[in-house]
Amino acid sequence: MTTHNPPLGAELRARRRAHGLNPTELAAHLDTTATAIRTWEDGSQEPSDEQAAALVELFGESERSG
Repeated sequence: MTTHNPPLGAELRARRRAHGLNPTELAAHLDTTATAIRTWEDGSQEPSDEQAAALVELFGESERSG
């Protein structure tokens, strides 16, 4: 059986919601904008390596489980 990982944006949205954060609140933690968070979640852009590392630190595990 093949394990399917959800797209990064869907995973990010799920983790953000699980932590009770809206895009503006998450953006404040990452020193970015809510618009940037939304573009990551809709898949039109990806976070930089630095921002991805901050997401891992904030959420306590890889932003992409697998």
